[in-house]
Amino acid sequence: MLEKRRAYLKNAVRKEQMAAVLIDSPSNLYYYTGFTGGEAMFVMTVKDSEAAKDSSEGYLITDSRYYEQVEKECPGLTLIRLEKKGYSETVKMLLDRLKGVGDIDFMEDDRADGIKIAVEDSMRLSQYMKLCETCQGYAFQTAGETINQSRMVKDEQELLKIARAEEIGDAAFSYILGVIKPGITESEVALELEFFMKRQGASGLSFDTIVASGANSSMPHAQVTDKRIEYGDFVTMDFGCIYQGYCSDMTRTIAVGKATQEMEKIYQIVLDANRYAMEGIREGVSCKAVDALAREHIKKQGYGEYFGHALGHGVGVDIHEEPRFSQKCEVIIKENMVITDEPGIYIPGRFGVRIEDLVVVKKDGYRKLSQSEKELIVL
Repeated sequence: MLEKRRAYLKNAVRKEQMAAVLIDSPSNLYYYTGFTGGEAMFVMTVKDSEAAKDSSEGYLITDSRYYEQVEKECPGLTLIRLEKKGYSETVKMLLDRLKGVGDIDFMEDDRADGIKIAVEDSMRLSQYMKLCETCQGYAFQTAGETINQSRMVKDEQELLKIARAEEIGDAAFSYILGVIKPGITESEVALELEFFMKRQGASGLSFDTIVASGANSSMPHAQVTDKRIEYGDFVTMDFGCIYQGYCSDMTRTIAVGKATQEMEKIYQIVLDANRYAMEGIREGVSCKAVDALAREHIKKQGYGEYFGHALGHGVGVDIHEEPRFSQKCEVIIKENMVITDEPGIYIPGRFGVRIEDLVVVKKDGYRKLSQSEKELIVL
């Protein structure tokens, strides 16, 4: 599977008239090489393997902390030991060597501007500037969309891992319903969710857990506090975990003790928006069109100004990936993309409601990964 991903990347970069690709983000290192360590650089030329004189599928540059790890996790790749040189100097040495044996070809205009090397948009500016300064004769060009494009559509192994991560989230929600009561703090609820997910096999959290009660729930990304949950509060919980390198994501809003008629009304508007959007998900539909299904319903109910964020985002190795259900995203969704559907209404200073499901796009519809109850629960 890794070889297939690297072959796709190689072809994509070649089409952009670049001679090689350099990757240093943990997410893409894992996706393209299997490396789970904390720091490395992956270099791969785009020349056809049959024409290249070096048979390596790519080169992983790292320090002594990860030498053994590379050998175990990255079959087919050549380990380049960092030793006394820094990353920029080692990259220069490697590129010069590959150019010398003909594994790096000159592309169009390379001779004037330098041999073009694709790098990620997320590279640290200091690292990028150091590479440009050190690697004379090479032109480092950002190509984040090209590098990340293949991650939008998941393969079967990825889908299984994401589904398992979401199952853990569903189990965590069922568990936490027995924990929440008036007097418990937001931070205590967050800790219980996190401990439970890790006990179920999660290696970590997809993101910092959100538990927002009462007036705090009016902030979409509220920070967890020591506020005690009170009778009559809405409690919004947005959480997810990582399972074998892949993320899950789910949000549920519940009421504690009672819910007023206004709270019930707004909850139902959000729930209907979630369902309307979901029924529009299928291969061939634009992300923008799916966003509009939820947004227009909330607007017609008179709460359009209280739904400010995008409807959803892709999920995979990272918790936020492309594509996105937003008013600006023109991407046409494809089978096996994994995207969230999370409309919300947030009344400043009072309360908020968000309901989020994780779905897999199918040719004629969708498969919902999150199975937790969505009708309003009053504990």
